Amino acid sequence: MRCFLSLVFFLGFVAFANGQAGIRAGLSSSDITNSNVHARLGAHAGVYYRQELGFFAIEPGVQFSQRGFRGNDRDTGKRTFERLNYVDAPLLIRFNFFPEINLFIGPQLSFLMSRKYEFEGFVDTNKEPFPKTEFGGVGGIGIHLPYGMNIQATFDVSKNDLGDYYPDRKNKVFKLSLGYDFF
Repeated sequence: MRCFLSLVFFLGFVAFANGQAGIRAGLSSSDITNSNVHARLGAHAGVYYRQELGFFAIEPGVQFSQRGFRGNDRDTGKRTFERLNYVDAPLLIRFNFFPEINLFIGPQLSFLMSRKYEFEGFVDTNKEPFPKTEFGGVGGIGIHLPYGMNIQATFDVSKNDLGDYYPDRKNKVFKLSLGYDFF
C-alpha cells in the first residue's frame, strides 16, 4: 500500500510540475579502452523525468545497463566473454537547438550489480576486484517524434578504471534507444 501511495504521489507531482516522465529502452555496444577486445551487444532500459526550461532541459534518470566485451585468452587464444550489469543514474542537460532535435551531455553515476566471466565452461561471478561505483560522462543526440516517442544515440565513458582485473581500462558504451513520454 505504501508503494502504491508513493507512486500516486510521484505521478501527481510529475504532472503538476509540467515535466515529462517516460521510459526508454534499447541496445548497446560496449567494450573497454586501451585494449584489443571486441564489442559485446547488450541492452538497457529505464525511466527518466525531463523538465523543459526553454532552450535547455534537465533530465535525471535511472536505468539498467549491460556492459562487457569479448576477447581472446592471452595463453590459449580461446574466446572469453565478460558481462557487467550496472544501474546507471545519469543527470543530463539537453540543449534544444530545434523543436525536434537536441544535444545532451552530463555526468553519470553507475552501480555494479553483477558480473559474469565465461571461458571454456568456466564461469566466474566474483565482482570484488571491480569498483562498486563508477563515475563517468554521457553525451549524445536526441530526436523527438510524434505521439510522445523519441529516439536517441548516446555515448557513455567511465572516468575510473575497472580495478584489479583490468587496470588502466575503462568502460565505454554506445547506446541506441527508443523512448516514450507519458505526460
